[in-house]
Amino acid sequence: MTWDQILRWRIERQFLGAERAPDAVAAARRLSGVHAQLAASAVTALDLRVAGGTSAESVDEELWRRRRLVKTWAARGTLHLLPAADLPTWVAAMSTRGRETTGSWLRYHGVTAEQMADIIAAVPDVLGAEPLTREELAGAIIEATGHEDLREPLTQGFGAVLKPLAFRGLLCSGPPRGRNVTFVAPRRWLEGWVEVATEPAIDTLALAYLGTYGPSTADEFSRWFDLKPALAKRSFARLAGQLVEVEGGALPAELAGEVARERPTTVHLLPAFDPYTVGSLRQLDRVVSGPHKAKVSRPQGWISPVLVVDGRIDGVWDSGTVTPFVPLGRSVRSALAKGFPEVSVAD
Repeated sequence: MTWDQILRWRIERQFLGAERAPDAVAAARRLSGVHAQLAASAVTALDLRVAGGTSAESVDEELWRRRRLVKTWAARGTLHLLPAADLPTWVAAMSTRGRETTGSWLRYHGVTAEQMADIIAAVPDVLGAEPLTREELAGAIIEATGHEDLREPLTQGFGAVLKPLAFRGLLCSGPPRGRNVTFVAPRRWLEGWVEVATEPAIDTLALAYLGTYGPSTADEFSRWFDLKPALAKRSFARLAGQLVEVEGGALPAELAGEVARERPTTVHLLPAFDPYTVGSLRQLDRVVSGPHKAKVSRPQGWISPVLVVDGRIDGVWDSGTVTPFVPLGRSVRSALAKGFPEVSVAD
């Protein structure tokens, strides 16, 4: 089992090879969520993977009308699109997070432990299936808690004080109201919520992660999810009978036999924050051609749009120009010219 084979297998597992997902929900499930910090990138990531393609309108249909997708803060505290049916599993795992209750985190975000506890206690009473804007939610929390000084922490920045609510399943995104984001209570917004125990939830997510981004280790899974390392290690120990150890970590035993299959060459231009790239961040030395990983994972958490050839990141691209890390063969240039005629290659 070589890394060239592993990377080609990952491409196939991520619906970027011969197989496409039947719909956006299936793609989001296989990918363990679609990074949605940039909405346009999330739509492009799904469009590349769904049979027949998808669009911003069809994603909105799944989010706001059919409610088969849900938008919320998830892995690493970043916005993701998740299958709505899977959210209880994610919440069971995410609710183990403790960073948001530490003194340093609270001080940095301008709230006290008492205020944070009061926010968590108040939200189930003030937020339901009726969407509230951030200002409306802040006002309702302030009225319920009596903490007038919470207005700035609740309304400013990137919503850090709201993230612990999402991790507990108390809040997710609702349909936008004009240019304003809104929030709803997922247990009321979504149908069929069933509570999930923590350990089975972590095991389910670990297996899904390994089946798409493996081989990997418990430490890498811990960092990818932002899960306590001890919980990840215990999960891998529980799953030991379902895993096989290979170079680079573990793979689900039922999938390991697929890695060595012959696969046709694939050439892709993936958007910023694409799940393939984000899932490879801890292994960029193996995935990126040459000493260029700083051009892929950039300052302030920016993840570049990339050129991927047979699973290997061979360049970055922006504004219609590909900047390769290695000389591109004739077949790759031909595939780019055919699939992306508006894109040029910098020589």
